[in-house]
Amino acid sequence: MGWCMKILFTADLHIKLGQKNVPVEWSKSRYNKLFRAICDICAEEKVDYLILGGDIFDKLPNMAELELYFDFMMRIRCDTIIYSGNHEADKKNTTFLTNLKDITYQISCATGNHKIHIIDDFKIIDGIDFIPYNKLKEKWPDDLQSRILCTHVRGSIPPHVKPEIDLELFDKWDLVLAGDLHSYSNSQLNILYPGSPITTSFHRTRVDTGVLLVETETLEHRWLALDMPQLIRKTIKAGEPMPPTDYDHTIYEVEGDMSELSNLENSDLLDKKVVKRESDTTLILSPEMTIAREVEEYLKYVLQLSDESVAEILEELNGCTINE
Repeated sequence: MGWCMKILFTADLHIKLGQKNVPVEWSKSRYNKLFRAICDICAEEKVDYLILGGDIFDKLPNMAELELYFDFMMRIRCDTIIYSGNHEADKKNTTFLTNLKDITYQISCATGNHKIHIIDDFKIIDGIDFIPYNKLKEKWPDDLQSRILCTHVRGSIPPHVKPEIDLELFDKWDLVLAGDLHSYSNSQLNILYPGSPITTSFHRTRVDTGVLLVETETLEHRWLALDMPQLIRKTIKAGEPMPPTDYDHTIYEVEGDMSELSNLENSDLLDKKVVKRESDTTLILSPEMTIAREVEEYLKYVLQLSDESVAEILEELNGCTINE
């Protein structure tokens, strides 16, 4: 390791627009708030490197998602290293991030004295080893012998999530900074996960998100919490209000009986309808279902009628009170 450096490490931004139940303009505003927060930390902490450890994108980006990415690149004012995660995998051993290497570097040259590099191969930079996801399952070169490794790898979340490779392969490094698992609490062995800096799916309550600040000489680190707008799902009873929320984006799962739910008006904030009986049997109905489909689900899974009985009832009702 050369001199003592300060690194800000984050991963799993998952830039995506048009996610179900998430307004596009709200998403854009949230990403821009995140980009400002990351750049502010870099300036306040005087970091030597910002490292984006994979899954910047959720999938091959469209033009609107690329625009967000370029806005982020134009904000950055420190040396930055970007490498691929599994969501940026193109095909075996390649990544679509390769197509952004030149333009990303040119943006950094045009906006300041810093440099932004996308790496898509094994690399050693200032005494830090890099294994991007597109090279994770290849044979690793012998000259990767630094104390710190940056990579993107799925670790273990007992009892169901298993590591995608043998984690003992990382024993040669003192510290591994990794993307993939979305919570800092998933850190394990010598692997530190910062977790996603923003929530990428809906949660019942707010969750902790943040980034990692690492000293390369001492290997000391601090996890810095970020206060970002989040995706929240709440359960309410039929007839209760579904108020829009300004900061977080909240959607609602509405519980009730069939008669209550049939009178429920469609709303952009309505996630799903849940039919409940005194027996606690539940049935989940999505807003996209036709009335006929809702009745069929109710007869089958709540009243637990036979397929023959359900077919007879639907045949009787079809063309009379139910429109397909």
